[in-house]
Amino acid sequence: MTYRLFRSRSFERDVEAFARYAAEYSETFAREQFARLEKILSMDLVQSPNTWTYFFATGAPYRAYFFSVGRRTSFWIVYTVDEELKRVDLLRFWNASRDADSFRFRA
Repeated sequence: MTYRLFRSRSFERDVEAFARYAAEYSETFAREQFARLEKILSMDLVQSPNTWTYFFATGAPYRAYFFSVGRRTSFWIVYTVDEELKRVDLLRFWNASRDADSFRFRA
């Protein structure tokens, strides 16, 4: 069964920051990373969001998908799953190199 995705403003702001970061390398690199991200969102998280474990910094109900960009940079796609509504709420696209204590949800 497929789930519907909802992107929070925090998630969108994080992705915009990632876009600026990726564009610093090259437009081609940025397009490749966004194609990968969209594939993960539209296939992996829409089809089976409960496959991934709870986010280490918060625990349940927040889940996380580890998105690696090259050898040095990684991001956590942090989300929740509502089984009743068959909905995945994308909350953050959080840079994994940041201190876990700095993790916060913003509306």
